[in-house]
Amino acid sequence: MHDVTTQWGVFAIAGPKTRDVLHKIIKDADPASVLSNKRFPWLSARDIELGMCPVRAIRVAYTGELGWELHHPIEMQNYLYDLITDAGEEHGLKLVGARAQNWLRQEKSYRAFGTELGRDGTPAEADLPRFIDLSKEFHGKAEMLEKGIRFKCVTLLVDGPEDADPWGREAIYDGDTRVGRLTSGGYSVAFKKSIGMGYVAPELAEVGQKLKIKMLGKLWDAEIVEDSPYDPANSSIRIDA
Repeated sequence: MHDVTTQWGVFAIAGPKTRDVLHKIIKDADPASVLSNKRFPWLSARDIELGMCPVRAIRVAYTGELGWELHHPIEMQNYLYDLITDAGEEHGLKLVGARAQNWLRQEKSYRAFGTELGRDGTPAEADLPRFIDLSKEFHGKAEMLEKGIRFKCVTLLVDGPEDADPWGREAIYDGDTRVGRLTSGGYSVAFKKSIGMGYVAPELAEVGQKLKIKMLGKLWDAEIVEDSPYDPANSSIRIDA
């Protein structure tokens, strides 16, 4: 399983019934126990077997729901796909596209490389203080401190048009003044309105701040919300039922 010459693929599976699906195919004497919070907590990894397929399972999902990434030998991908889809049929398991996943990760304020994360902003400006330890030395530390906080990453809910959602790159306004731009955008199923993430001037990066998003040649009302507006306590991710 750990042969460095092996090529790997990955499936992501998430949702309230994820454990039930994996219970049916995991090769273990006590499947309910091995997938429990106690033995397999959130943000941990384990080597397991699903049917005849060795899997490095990582309990993490990009959707804000209970889920796993299943890293597997690429030659067993078709076998594992069939195994999972058959086991999930009774639970209504369906495939989703990257666009839907992108909407869900914005409801959790999960930053993405190439949008919120890149060369334009520092980790501090991306508002990720939990990943910054200034007591240690690291590449780019001096430059980050020198730049300070020029702008800050926020999540916004948008009262936009009924037939369109932002995609990213839309300008953000405070009154008639442009104060930033969206880096991602989409539709929030949980809040039934448009959602976006982007960067604004630090003095505006406060929960409850009212702003405007330019879409289709017009300015639409938007409001900065707390990070992870959907399930901020991560209860769905940690569910043990």
